[in-house]
Order: sequence, then structure tokens, then C-alpha cells
Amino acid sequence: MKQLYSSLQKAGLIFTSKLFDEEETFILIETRKDGSSQVDIPTFESIFGDVKENPTYEALSGSHTFKLDGKQYTMTAEEMGYQKYFDQWKEQGIFNF
Repeated sequence: MKQLYSSLQKAGLIFTSKLFDEEETFILIETRKDGSSQVDIPTFESIFGDVKENPTYEALSGSHTFKLDGKQYTMTAEEMGYQKYFDQWKEQGIFNF
């Protein structure tokens, strides 16, 4: 994931924010008139950890099995709502590593 995070950082899509007196790193997903959407790095890695060694567009776009809050899920990036962001990242050249 280091290469992906580096590309996202260069594109200005990684930021750190103080949350409950601790710094947390986020990926900016979307900016709208009424605010922005982001995902914290630990959550992103929980969901897409199965492609940690090879986080290509194709790998991230596929199906993923992960656990959140003790419950196991198997979903595609499309079903989770991430596919549109991966498509945007691809258009922006984020995956050129």
C-alpha cells in the first residue's frame, strides 16, 4: 500500500487530523458543497488488506472479504461504494506506480 499512499499523498488526497487528542491519517474520498468524505487508513486497510501487496486498480476493484466490528463481509468495491473513487484515481494517474 505504500506506493498507493505515496501517489495519493502527491495528489493531495492524504491528510492528517487530530481526533480525540490523537493524530489520525485519512484518505480524502470526495469533496462536496456540504463537506467532504474521508476514510481513515486503518479502516481502508481492514477492507482492502487482501490486496495490500498489490493495490492495483484491478485488484481494488474486485471482491474483498473482510471483518468489521467482528462481522465478516464479502463485497465488491462497487457494492461498497468505492468503485467510483477508484475510477477517479485511475483517471488522475494515481495507479501509475
